[in-house]
Amino acid sequence: MFVDGLHIVPHADGTVAIGSTSEATWTDPGPDAALEGLLARAVKAVPALAGAKVVSRWAGIRPRASSRAPVLGAFPGQPGHYAANGGFKIGFGMAPKLAEVMADLVLDGRDSIPRDFRVEALR
Repeated sequence: MFVDGLHIVPHADGTVAIGSTSEATWTDPGPDAALEGLLARAVKAVPALAGAKVVSRWAGIRPRASSRAPVLGAFPGQPGHYAANGGFKIGFGMAPKLAEVMADLVLDGRDSIPRDFRVEALR
């Protein structure tokens, strides 16, 4: 279920995963106070979750370019090094095509990187 920018995912074992937050700045890579807001929004969307035990909390940092688009291409100033990063929330779905584009570049020298995905686009 996706409601109010929140994912609520029931699991076969009876647990429910709730996520996610998105923060531009942080001081600690672990869970923070933003998780309380997630829980409140989840209960508002699914009142049956009120009073449910929190089994665990976790936080992760995902790579995100300023444009939120993937960043692909030769790494500036480092011959033979390449960047294939970003993609943020869409990165997993795009990974197979991004891998194909990067393999073509690295192995065959064939450059089909879209303009907005190029390392140079960050500047």
